[in-house]
Amino acid sequence: MVAASTSFSEEGVPRIQSGIPDHLVLERLEKRYGDSVVVAALDLAVKQGEFIALLGPSGCGKTTTLRMTAGLVPASGGRIVIGGDDVTRLPPYRRDIGLVFQNYALFPHMTVAQNVAFGLEMRSVPKAEIAKRVAEALALVRLEPYGARRPRELSGGQQQRVALARALVIRPSLLLLDEPLSNLDAKLREEMRTEIRDIQRRLGITTVFVTHDQVEALSMCDRVAVMEGGRLIQFGTPFEIYERPRHPFIADFVGRTNKLSGTAGEAGFVAAGPLTLRAAETPPKGSAVTVMIRPHRIEIRPKRAVAADPRRNVVTGRIVRTTYVGDLFAYDVDIGPSTVQVEKPTTAGPQAFNQGDEVELEWAPTDTLVFRDGA
Repeated sequence: MVAASTSFSEEGVPRIQSGIPDHLVLERLEKRYGDSVVVAALDLAVKQGEFIALLGPSGCGKTTTLRMTAGLVPASGGRIVIGGDDVTRLPPYRRDIGLVFQNYALFPHMTVAQNVAFGLEMRSVPKAEIAKRVAEALALVRLEPYGARRPRELSGGQQQRVALARALVIRPSLLLLDEPLSNLDAKLREEMRTEIRDIQRRLGITTVFVTHDQVEALSMCDRVAVMEGGRLIQFGTPFEIYERPRHPFIADFVGRTNKLSGTAGEAGFVAAGPLTLRAAETPPKGSAVTVMIRPHRIEIRPKRAVAADPRRNVVTGRIVRTTYVGDLFAYDVDIGPSTVQVEKPTTAGPQAFNQGDEVELEWAPTDTLVFRDGA
């Protein structure tokens, strides 16, 4: 079952369905501490049932945005609308939200079942209804046999599931997740990414997920809001964020990339030192630019004497370093104006190239990302 707000194209690219109402709307939301602006005039609309990520480096304002949405931090300006109601000045318990913290915030003296039941007890839900809903929540996160245990008797992944069950048992209209996977090891993070996404799709609950991890954002969410310096830089599907970044910060932060300095030439061409490169889109001629090419989009082969394909970028170079990373080989190649990295999947045999080998690199113009400096 796909989340209520999205469908998928034949290429597997998420697309947002029209006609789905906005459930969470942030209008010109701001947070200031004296003269320091932490979040600046942020506009964001999240559709009913949509799963979005607030993605960015430490200090970009993403957690502050989530905490303002939750009512844990007062906004300095702007509005927060949930389900059509302005909740900007309401306390957290009146915002109809479930919240999962980075450190889970479980009560150590309570059992798992008591932790999950806590929010219902605070709302004076009848005991019989509490027991029923706690059992349903524990079943949802696959922890039915663990209700009598204490948090210290659980693994990190199990504690994370308890925190998720506690947030969901009150049946909120909006779920907020503040880097809930950051304390887990790599293997468990991968498992929990899938589990959280499956639960979100099953319930169709509007969800905002704060993370600095690009893999989490791209693999779990319908859309990604990239933040930097307290500002929203781009909001789009994972495909749009990765393939069509609107800002060099996004191209550099989301995924690995090579960077070259250059100057825009005639339409569709960029000069980078002695190289003339093809690009799908270029700024006006003479503009100083930064060129970015992702390592895994570059083909590598032995240097040939045959003519290069004039429709593609083909440059020659010499391998200066090889690195084995398990699932891929990373080759550092000196191409004149700079050294670029090329990534190729490993095979059962020996690596294809060695230090000192002369090679040819080739990539499509659409994989040459060009950004005007200072724009």
